[in-house]
Amino acid sequence: MIFDKKNFSDHTKQQIFLLANRILQVLIAAAIIVMITPAKSSFKYEFQQGHYWKHETLTSPFDFAIQKTEREISEEKNEIIANKKLYFDYNNSINTKMEDNLQNALSSYIQRNNIATKNAQQLQYAAEKILQNIIQHGIISDYPGTKRDDNSIIIINNNQAQEHETGEFYTTKQTEQIIKENIASAAKLSSSETDAIADILVKITVPNIIYNNAKTEDILASQTDDISMTKGLISKNQEIISKGELITAEKYQILSSLKNEYEGVNNQSERYSKILSWVGQYLLIIIALGAMVLFIYNTDKDIFLNNKKIILIFFIILMMVGMTVGVLHIDAKYLYVVPLCLTPILVRTFFDTKVSLYVFLVSIIIIGFSVPNSFEFVFYQLIAGMMAILSVEHLEKRVEFFKTAAIVFCTYSAIYLAMTLIQDNNLKQLDIYRFIYFAVNAAMVLFAFPIVFVLEKIFSMVSEMSLMEYSNTDSKLLRELSVKAPGTFQHCIQVANIAEDLIHEIGGNALLVRAGSLYHDIGKLSSPIYFIENQNTGINPHNELSNEESAQVIISHVTNGIKLAHRYKIPEPIVDFIRTHHGTSKTKYFYNKECNEHPDTHIDTALYTYPGPKPFSRETAVLMMVDSVEAASRSMKEHSEQSVSNLVDGIIDAQIQDNQFSNANITFADVERIKIILKKKLQSIYHVRIEYPVNQTAKTL
Repeated sequence: MIFDKKNFSDHTKQQIFLLANRILQVLIAAAIIVMITPAKSSFKYEFQQGHYWKHETLTSPFDFAIQKTEREISEEKNEIIANKKLYFDYNNSINTKMEDNLQNALSSYIQRNNIATKNAQQLQYAAEKILQNIIQHGIISDYPGTKRDDNSIIIINNNQAQEHETGEFYTTKQTEQIIKENIASAAKLSSSETDAIADILVKITVPNIIYNNAKTEDILASQTDDISMTKGLISKNQEIISKGELITAEKYQILSSLKNEYEGVNNQSERYSKILSWVGQYLLIIIALGAMVLFIYNTDKDIFLNNKKIILIFFIILMMVGMTVGVLHIDAKYLYVVPLCLTPILVRTFFDTKVSLYVFLVSIIIIGFSVPNSFEFVFYQLIAGMMAILSVEHLEKRVEFFKTAAIVFCTYSAIYLAMTLIQDNNLKQLDIYRFIYFAVNAAMVLFAFPIVFVLEKIFSMVSEMSLMEYSNTDSKLLRELSVKAPGTFQHCIQVANIAEDLIHEIGGNALLVRAGSLYHDIGKLSSPIYFIENQNTGINPHNELSNEESAQVIISHVTNGIKLAHRYKIPEPIVDFIRTHHGTSKTKYFYNKECNEHPDTHIDTALYTYPGPKPFSRETAVLMMVDSVEAASRSMKEHSEQSVSNLVDGIIDAQIQDNQFSNANITFADVERIKIILKKKLQSIYHVRIEYPVNQTAKTL
């Protein structure tokens, strides 16, 4: 920032206030993170299956049970499900109903066919005998599964459960076959009578041993719920692992059990322990966030000085921490569904690569305090996040988010394969669900597009994607400017090219300054003919106006530009270039003319002064310099190296003298660098060359 001794005190106060504000923001953000994350004592040893124990020999500090792995518990559940007992109900009411149905059907058949009494008695006896045999044997209903061999089942009869084999009972198909075989030999009946009685028996026989799905599932759920989560006990002072020993699958499970017990509820029961844990966690998060803010201060002061930008960074971190904690509350196995790679992508769309990487690193370290296997978690996220940042380094189209999502999925999957080889020494134990989690994670990266849009609206900022869209000269507003005010349009393009190059040299947001430069003079659309670059007919309308009126017309292009930008929903960071590109300077041509024409009259300088504000960033300051110099260079009659140099120095020095850059974070060294580059640019534009010497000794032929 350029300032003199008069505003030194105010500047110091501003710096102190800004520092206090940043400290308060860090403290508040850390407090929110501590409140939403579970407090726990941290296990001080890092370990990984397949690696060697690098710490001193470890003995158990207390008695604890060895917890089973998820795979072991899953295998036990699968075994119980595979060998589950099926439960059936023996239904006596069905037997009675079958007997009644048989009597009714036989009576109807005998009467309908006028069968003699003796034959009717034989027929009825045979049918009843067959039915009783079937009832006593039992007809089993269909049940889950395709096997029909001797499976063990449980039959409940009068609240008494007995175990049987399925082969003891008839199926519906077997019942039909038994009826047809027995009816033929049960009595001396005609073939028509045999078929009729067989049909009657087939129709009235139904299963009397009914599958009870609810009972089966209740018993199965009870058995799976009763599975023990542990498989052994480690006693206090028992050696767990010695220094340099290989961490096998068995040792890894014991160490994991110790870690879970140490960090678990039992160790957090005392209120004093919880308070200490919260304090420690709070301090660590403050250190992490404080280091991040210091890094930003040393790498990009523009962000540090901008309250909205700092709050945006904290907001993104808090959003990702909250999302992760929410998933942990549901189930830790879904941890890798959380799209933490959104963090560097979102930050990168608003800031540069260094800031996005550092913010992401701090965020995963903070989240790592609360997740299981923190080393593995940080490794996964750091590598995937770095790949995501690289994929959006030159993001020119929103469709490239799909490429980023694919890269994130492939990175996660490759790391998982490598981890599995290290821990299990083979790929047989691959969990297909992990790849599904990675796919969901990668798919959620696509939400970066709508999230960026929402963040732009909330924080009144523009991302690099939006800036590239606004830098397109084919937009409706810029096309209108090129048609109605072609001179102004060419001026804007020239200013944009020069300003972009300058920001690349001194540091800053080149895309922002380009977009701001393209739109800074759109207010001239209201009255383009009043600006000299658009006057190509030889008629100057200012000849019909007073100096004051002319000045007001010129000044109005700022306010008109702001109104037009709002009508077209141009983002505020771009509108700021319209507001500030003349700062609080004067319309010198008409002001000086008025002073010369009326030397003895008091002139109200406010009528000839732009409303401001002054530039408040290096981007807006650069635009003011380039705009003034480029416009003035067009009216030069001679474009020699000396005249260009004098023009640049004179205009910029006058702006400094007028304190136009007192609110901008730009240094005198930056200004000198800008002058040098501006002179070279103008000389290149106007093709300034050295004068060739004449050969005085040459003879004329």
